[in-house]
Order: sequence, then structure tokens, then C-alpha cells
Amino acid sequence: MLRNKLVLLITALLAVPSGFVAAAPQTAKEVHSKNPIVVNQAAIELRNKLAAIPLFSAKFDQQVFDLKNQLIQQASGSVKVSQPNQFSWLTNEPDESLIVSDGKSVWVYNPFVEQVSILSLDQTVKQSPLWLIANQTDEAWDQFKVTSNGATYSITPDDPQSLTRQIDMSFQRGELVSLKLVDSQGQSSLFTLTDFNRQPDLATDTFTFVPPEGVDIDDQRNIR
Repeated sequence: MLRNKLVLLITALLAVPSGFVAAAPQTAKEVHSKNPIVVNQAAIELRNKLAAIPLFSAKFDQQVFDLKNQLIQQASGSVKVSQPNQFSWLTNEPDESLIVSDGKSVWVYNPFVEQVSILSLDQTVKQSPLWLIANQTDEAWDQFKVTSNGATYSITPDDPQSLTRQIDMSFQRGELVSLKLVDSQGQSSLFTLTDFNRQPDLATDTFTFVPPEGVDIDDQRNIR
């Protein structure tokens, strides 16, 4: 259950349309000139903060809560991100798993069952507002509403059928320190990020995955 939610979360985390080039941070005037009807200052602030961290690594602790806000599961691991679309998300405890994206495909590897699933980013790209972390296009942001409370920004989809009810992103000193996801059933996942590094020394194969010999491969990239 936890792994399935993690797959959804991370594949949505940095997914943007292929060929996307990150735009420079915008001003209220620039956004207003494109959309004279609505100027959302909170969205502008959040977009600027996200555009300022195109590359980072961090450790994370995850807590999953049920509908009654009771803690039901915990996990920990590390994450590496390079915009657009590239990421490596390693869960160490309680069960090891690895999720890697090279910008086009996502590999979800479970050593315990010796299986790797391969998905295209397009399969899950719009399942969660988390994909806005790497998307600066007006077309993407126009699908969501953003409000702010201090350094925490809440993102809600306009689509009532979205699998995600709300995403909260919190910052300190320009760094992303937590992500809270509330799904359509009311269950929530809180990711707390530590050891945030804006200039990580990444190996050239950080965002590639080669399945170990003997691992069962479930390629879902052509399944619609």
C-alpha cells in the first residue's frame, strides 16, 4: 500500500511534458499581461521559489496518516532531483525500494520481490499537483488554485475527479522542507526533508536504472 502511494507521488513529483524548458521566475506584471482576469500572488511566489531549486538532494522521513489522522506507517530514505523530470527516490526503511526517472520513463524496483515496473511519465503526469515542482508553464498552473499561509503553499486542483485533494509545500530559507499530500479519500502522507543540498555531486548514472540479472520486468509503458 505504501509503495503504491509512493509510486504515484514520485512519478507525479517532477513530471512535465517532453521538450519542456524551465522558464525564468515571473513577476506579477508578467503573469498579469498573459492573464488579465486573475493574478494569483501566492502562485507567483511559489513558482519563483520552485524555479530557484532546479537541482537538489535531500533525505526524507515519511509518515502516513489515516482518515482519523492516526499514524499508520513510516518510512525513510533519500531523494535526488534534476529538473525537468529526472529523479531518484530511494526508500531504505522499512522496505527497500528504488524509483528512478531518466526524464521519459520511470523504473520502480522492489528488491524483496525481485521485480521492476517500468512506466512512462505520461501515464501519471497529471495525477497530482506535485508535478508543478518542475513546471513553469502557465497552461499547467492554470489547472490549480494556490493559497499561502506564511511559507506554506497549498495547491488544489480545479478538477473534482483528481486523485489528489491538496498538496502543501513548505519552505525555509528558500529550501523545500516538507510536502504533505492529501488524497481524494482523505488519507495523507507527510514527507519531511532534511540535509537539503542545492549543489549535490551526482554520478553520471544517478538517473538511469539497469535491472539486475534475474529480476522480473513489468513494462507498462505501452499500456493505456
